[in-house]
Amino acid sequence: MHTRLDFLYDCQCDKCKHESEVLNLAANPFKKLLKVAENAYKALHKKGSYHPNDLNEVEAYQDLIFETNGILSRAFKDNDISSGMLKSLENDVFLFSGLKTHAQLFEASRLLLTEDKTVKSFAAFSNDVSKLKSNYNENYLEAEYDFAVGSVQMAERWDNFNTSERYWLQYRTAADDKVRESHEALHNTTLPKDDTFWDKFFPPNGWRCRCTTVEVLAATNTRDDSKEALKRGEKATTQIGKNGKNKLEIFRFNAGKQKVVFPPDHPYNKVAGAKKAKASTEKLNIKELKTTADVNNHFADFAKKHPSYFAKGFKHVKTTSKRGVNGYTYMQGDVYLTKPIMDKVKAGINHIKKGLKTTLEQETALSTMHHEILHNSNKVGNVRMTKLQVRYMELANEFISRKRLPDFMKNLGGKLENKSLMNNRSNTGYNTMVRNYDTLIDFVKGDKTKIINAVEKHLINENYQIQAEGLINAIAEHSTYKLNKNNIRSLISYGLRSSEDHYKTYLNANKELLKTKRR
Repeated sequence: MHTRLDFLYDCQCDKCKHESEVLNLAANPFKKLLKVAENAYKALHKKGSYHPNDLNEVEAYQDLIFETNGILSRAFKDNDISSGMLKSLENDVFLFSGLKTHAQLFEASRLLLTEDKTVKSFAAFSNDVSKLKSNYNENYLEAEYDFAVGSVQMAERWDNFNTSERYWLQYRTAADDKVRESHEALHNTTLPKDDTFWDKFFPPNGWRCRCTTVEVLAATNTRDDSKEALKRGEKATTQIGKNGKNKLEIFRFNAGKQKVVFPPDHPYNKVAGAKKAKASTEKLNIKELKTTADVNNHFADFAKKHPSYFAKGFKHVKTTSKRGVNGYTYMQGDVYLTKPIMDKVKAGINHIKKGLKTTLEQETALSTMHHEILHNSNKVGNVRMTKLQVRYMELANEFISRKRLPDFMKNLGGKLENKSLMNNRSNTGYNTMVRNYDTLIDFVKGDKTKIINAVEKHLINENYQIQAEGLINAIAEHSTYKLNKNNIRSLISYGLRSSEDHYKTYLNANKELLKTKRR
């Protein structure tokens, strides 16, 4: 691959053969990148193999993508680009950075093994890939950055051109002794903006191309013959190599019209596994949540898509320094979480956005978020309650919160990986009483699905002061046995204040209640 790229990046122009323009970068721009690349190669050697999906899994690979993107993105500096165009160009640069990382890791992976198919020592592997590393992260990158600067400038220019037929576009070279003859032949080519010539031959038309295009008045200029202009353009972008292929053909594109920075047919797009690498990179190129404000905005959008979660409408998500809680709400569309919980919620959402599996720690925090959001689903709203009423209410809310956690995760765009959280969430003080209610359902051989639906319906629609009735009625109506509601109340009440072991003992001591089955 790098042999092919050496050929592609090797400028044979007599005037600028390998002449590097001064990069608009900090001193030693490649020093940090080379260190990041070294870490990526170490990770590759440790892993012993490479697959495009690894771009989503291996942090060192992601670091290389982001560092490469950081360097290439400096091409946007000092350009006044419309937000729509800028977003498209930024996405293209990030995707290019991912494909570039994939290309070098794929090529390096082919140097991992010895002739007898065993993994080389790192010293041997490092020696074999040293040229590869410097080519991709110094030589090629320099040419790519230089091209990006010109491409971004021309995309901005295209975006700002007048759409009036009063103006045509005119190709201009730098008009100095460094202009290559093939580009000089295009100088002053004048055609309307909608002419097909500009689809393929809008500058830059090669590495370190300094050509540009300007608007001119149609009334005072002569229009070129489009077919002849196309022939000149094809000649300017033709250089047949020893392999019989035209290495300049990739420059036949329009950065502004296509809203890209790099040639769509660049060899990085043709490396084995490039499609999968592209998909992996796109998952990474999603804006991460970094602040509480980001979390707030994320759930504001979530509330628009799932309004039933917020009966009073969404207000905000904020952090709290209140002690003794994971979070709380006033049921006015507001959610307050402690910073540790908020940070884990943030990390969990970022994993979901990237298509990664959420961890137990993240899902535990998201369970807290779900608990507080579920309070906001109640249609009656906040009311004054006794301490006992609060206990019953929290039992009902946490019971439904964990049973509906898979739905919440799905609505967030993810999947519940740790299903144990549906039955056991140890970071909440309500855990024991909810587990006791689960034990009670098993004790009376209740229909779990119907009980969950009944408790949920009552939780959402009825006053928080009477949530005990919802819990009691669900058992009474969907138990295998015919039970007195007062007895059910006593069974639930004991579970509010009892340890799990004591509760099981208590239930066993009351087996006489299970005498009559429901008809």
